[in-house]
Amino acid sequence: MLTFRIVLVEPEHPHNVGFVARAMHCNAISELYIVYPKRDAVNPESYRTAHNSSEILDGAKVVHSLDEALSTAHYAFAFSRRRFDTIIPHTSLPHITEFLPKDGTIALVFGRESCGLSLEEIERCAMICEIPVPGQMSLNLAQAVTAACYELCRSGLLNNPGLRTDRVPLKRGRIEKANIGQIENFLSYLHGHLTDRYQNNTWTESAVREFLQRLEPTRFEMSALLGLVKSLVMRGKEEARHVEKGGQ
Repeated sequence: MLTFRIVLVEPEHPHNVGFVARAMHCNAISELYIVYPKRDAVNPESYRTAHNSSEILDGAKVVHSLDEALSTAHYAFAFSRRRFDTIIPHTSLPHITEFLPKDGTIALVFGRESCGLSLEEIERCAMICEIPVPGQMSLNLAQAVTAACYELCRSGLLNNPGLRTDRVPLKRGRIEKANIGQIENFLSYLHGHLTDRYQNNTWTESAVREFLQRLEPTRFEMSALLGLVKSLVMRGKEEARHVEKGGQ
């Protein structure tokens, strides 16, 4: 069985620690280690942003070195965008599940907000994992942890009873493709209410026919589209009657 541990190495802003706890709680990860060389407890300010997640901070283990945080783990990923000259293999977050062992405690290690993890700290881990973002930007610490937790949750690796993996099946008409007969019925109605300018241009009907068939709408979508067109026609007739009454 796999379990996951979040390890924060010398986080500089206590509010980020609270946001991390909230992300962990949302994704059913409870094991938090914080490397504070000069502290023995969680900064009280972290509780200000740990909405409904104070139990994560209450149970957090504060240690003085990364080695302590990893000593009881079985495998560790160092999260970093920096490229070092190291033999440590590299992967990206969308592929992290390909490198997970079958069981054990997996440590996800995140560095300081200002400078991340050092090369020495990265070399304490088995693999480097990068969260791909465009350009030279990088995610905030709490954002990075949230992205990693969600990827694991999305992959079905977390025991999250609140995650809905089942979905109420859609009604048949909402998923069944409209057939050509239904499309032609719509086109017939549409053609009957076009102005002369468009009724005399056969290419218009052909273009709409080709567009709808290429779009592959469902029966429900075609019914909704026909309903909208009928509503517009009725609105036009009502306005015309109103104008006629006004003229009289």
